[in-house]
Amino acid sequence: MKRRLSISVVFILLVIGFSVQTATAQFSNGKNYVGPHLGLSGIGSTLTLGLDYERAITNPGEAGPGIIGIGGLFDYYSYSEDYFADAGTWTYIDFGISGMYHFVLDNNKWDPFVGLVLGYEIASWKWKNSYYGSYSPTAGGFTLGGSAGIRYFFDDNWAAQARIGFGFYILAVGVDYKF
Repeated sequence: MKRRLSISVVFILLVIGFSVQTATAQFSNGKNYVGPHLGLSGIGSTLTLGLDYERAITNPGEAGPGIIGIGGLFDYYSYSEDYFADAGTWTYIDFGISGMYHFVLDNNKWDPFVGLVLGYEIASWKWKNSYYGSYSPTAGGFTLGGSAGIRYFFDDNWAAQARIGFGFYILAVGVDYKF
């Protein structure tokens, strides 16, 4: 897990380092935004690895002063615990559709937003018990999440993002590519 974190941090720093142009484009209608994120789950304080996608679907003034975006996300996280002769591993896979409201600012480098995510979570648990052997139940269900965040555009195509939320992750940072 530490290796994945190191690779993600290096990737984010490389994107920041190679992006020296001035940004002139905020979140805008008809554009797509996709990128990886690294988060902190609300279960076991485990790191999550994920991918975000979003597309702007309105212009300022069509739905209030901001812009509406729709998209999706995917998250994966797993952690293990040992109890004397027993050991357990929990694995979670989350995916969902999102609706975000982006606030338009005069400074085009910043893109603050809030929104909701309707998702589905698959949880599996593998347990080795010294008395009963091994078993691996799996469960799934719908979940509702929400987040508030901000993007900072380094140039017209690359942005860093940070989010706080509930339901999927409690904190996430990542990069987005606009096309």
